[in-house]
Amino acid sequence: MEEARNTSLRITISGTGFAGDFTARVFRQIPHKNGVSLELAGVTSGHLGNAERFAQRHQVARAFESHREMLETVKPHIDCIACANYAHAQYVCEAAAANVPVIVLEKPPIIWPGYGNDQEADAETRKVETMEAFHDALEAVEKSGSKLLYAENLAYVDGVKAMTMVLREVEQRDKGKILFQQGVCAHQGSHAPAYDTPSKSGGGSLMNKVCHPLGPALYLKQIEGIIRDGRPIRPIKVSAVALQVLKQQPHSAGEHFRVMQNVDDYARATVLFEDGTPAELFGYDLSISGIRNAFSVIADFGQYDMRINPNDSNELFLPDGEAVGDIVLREKLPTPQGTAFPCPRQFHAHGYVNEMEDAVNCALVKKQRPQSGMMLAWDTLAVLMAGYESAEKDAAFIDISDFTLGRDFDERAQPDPQDIEILLQR
Repeated sequence: MEEARNTSLRITISGTGFAGDFTARVFRQIPHKNGVSLELAGVTSGHLGNAERFAQRHQVARAFESHREMLETVKPHIDCIACANYAHAQYVCEAAAANVPVIVLEKPPIIWPGYGNDQEADAETRKVETMEAFHDALEAVEKSGSKLLYAENLAYVDGVKAMTMVLREVEQRDKGKILFQQGVCAHQGSHAPAYDTPSKSGGGSLMNKVCHPLGPALYLKQIEGIIRDGRPIRPIKVSAVALQVLKQQPHSAGEHFRVMQNVDDYARATVLFEDGTPAELFGYDLSISGIRNAFSVIADFGQYDMRINPNDSNELFLPDGEAVGDIVLREKLPTPQGTAFPCPRQFHAHGYVNEMEDAVNCALVKKQRPQSGMMLAWDTLAVLMAGYESAEKDAAFIDISDFTLGRDFDERAQPDPQDIEILLQR
């Protein structure tokens, strides 16, 4: 990366919930860059009071009533869209209109625009209209010259970065074909109050949990294709189920969970890529023991298993859970009592620090492009929206090639396998 000197980057955040909170914290943890300062210059929320309290808690310079006002006043280098999903499309367009250099868009990308008008439609219609709306948003970004970083943190975990390094190495030996990928994201229910409201969240476990392991699955196939043939490998078909499990059970079954009344709490998606290889991805709100993030890759040269959280590299036994007070050993862990597997530097383990460091690098270096960019966001949304269509049609495979293979992205929207930090030593 080109060296930047005496540079100050202004950063704005929309959203003061869980995503906004970790975003503010993560910028404090980005590795030091000589001569560069990161200023949390503005925050906005649906309620000004929430933004003001957030600003005080995270030392943000100023709270704003609206996203548009914040952009006009601060003129940020990085705008982090970490609010409820229903506002994502609007805020992307506003950031593009303001020519923000780097737009960081939290997952999932956007939701069906018809929710905002209290409309009803089948999943196929929702898919088409959502992709049309996202196409318009991405067109605005491309026209403005802004860079869009799709903030799928699991695409940024160290294991995925290391796997990219391995793929580069084995290609020299005529290897590097990814044959099967499998991943899971699960816990006891979302942090977000809006999660159980489809018009704000866009859906449940399929939309908001499966999107996590889907990110690295799509990313690594992009990387594989670029390394070997100079073009990414894209998804073309999706089969999925989306169920409401706890809602159908006796009241006592939901004692340890957030029971969803309006969205799915279990989902499975099978993604078929254009080279005939599959990925099997799970998301659910039924994990009674805390968060579960894992990802596995089987290739023609070996298998890489990423036990992101929990893993057994750290083990702690507590006969009395109250001894550690409010220390979080692992996200969503209901009790620290007994044997637990703490996750030190959790924001690092989950890829958040790598993700926001990529945003900083993209703001500092004009030619740098996000590793997780517009193409990953687009393909993710196509898979998720087609997933709900498949679930309505008894898990039938839905062809999405018109969306994926039918929309070209230039190199700026694709990952660069050569621009990966060296994490495995020689």
